[in-house]
Amino acid sequence: MIVRRYIHGILSKYYQQPHDAVVGSVNTSINFKNLLGEWDWRRKFSNIYKSQSGQWLTPVELFRPFYSQVLANFIANEVVDEGKIHIVEIGGGRGTNALCILDHLEREFPDIYRRCRYTMMDASPTLLQLQKQIIMNGNKNISGHDQIVDFRHIDMMDVAEGRLHLLEKSDEITVLLAMEVLDNLPHDKISICSKSGRILQTEVHQDIEYHEMKEILNPLEDLLIGQMIEFNPSFVPKFGNRWIPSVAGAILGSLFQARPNSSVVIADFDYLPPPDIHLNSNLSKQPQNELGQPLITDMNDNDYENYLTAPPLCDILFPTDFNLLRGYIEATMKYHLSQEHNVRPWNVSVQKQSQFLAEFGPKQVENTTSRWTGFSPLIDDFSNCSVLYVSRMDTNNEIEW
Repeated sequence: MIVRRYIHGILSKYYQQPHDAVVGSVNTSINFKNLLGEWDWRRKFSNIYKSQSGQWLTPVELFRPFYSQVLANFIANEVVDEGKIHIVEIGGGRGTNALCILDHLEREFPDIYRRCRYTMMDASPTLLQLQKQIIMNGNKNISGHDQIVDFRHIDMMDVAEGRLHLLEKSDEITVLLAMEVLDNLPHDKISICSKSGRILQTEVHQDIEYHEMKEILNPLEDLLIGQMIEFNPSFVPKFGNRWIPSVAGAILGSLFQARPNSSVVIADFDYLPPPDIHLNSNLSKQPQNELGQPLITDMNDNDYENYLTAPPLCDILFPTDFNLLRGYIEATMKYHLSQEHNVRPWNVSVQKQSQFLAEFGPKQVENTTSRWTGFSPLIDDFSNCSVLYVSRMDTNNEIEW
């Protein structure tokens, strides 16, 4: 089978676990203003991780509600003086992001809030159920959001491979959010044949003799991979192998085809450290010279070098080459939108996450900055994260946050 489908199977099992085993939450409020500096933040951060049950803590959870308020500011700036607004969040974790965004829009931008609807999409039934509980209960000091939020149990692999539509066709203003989603979407792996120069796709097959799974390279036939390369030939490595975000690319293509007036915010890792492996490990190693190589880790935070020999219930995380992804998005938007009418001008930008947060959330940065040292974990931590955003802003309509 093509490698993305094998990885999809691993990740599906991982996210079918109880929600508290995967995505953690912060149970106590953090007084960012009284932080004594980076060392104090690291100490608090370590204690928070130890005290919660989930394997991962996202910036949305750590910096609640400030991180999400920045996203709400971006949305408000995108849709000023527009009609109906559709916010779509893929892989919404615990639902904290959606809740905080809607709370902020309702409080600070009530006109925009009255015009919007919010759709949560997730492949994990346990996380989707948790999202319903979190969002429908809402903030007791603010009215509930049950009238404008809907939930869809949808597997993005089905969207990528054409079995399901992401959204119905519409000119409605749409904002797609994907916070730390790309790293967990299945990828494909390609390489170049040193003799023929042909592009090769990676497949996973069972070795009957040794009763193990192994990778096999075959000439490129997969249509999804072919489309990624057609829109951005730079995905093809000059030598060695490259992991490419084929599922993410197909999802974005489906979005622009269905919703030509879409804005996008994607935040994720632009770098992941190499696996922390004991020197005497005898497990099969991942081939060298792999661009975009994933990090594989189990529920006990043990790392593995090869997804084929890792134990069950492992997370597989991919770093994103945001410049390559930007090139692909620019090409696919030009392709899908060339025949559309009434489409606003757009641009695709890539920034370090700290730059994005500072640009769209100066007040939120201030609220997370230590009064003693000027350190703000909101922008000074997570230095290995970037944000790609497709903006359709009319700069004449920019608003104050």
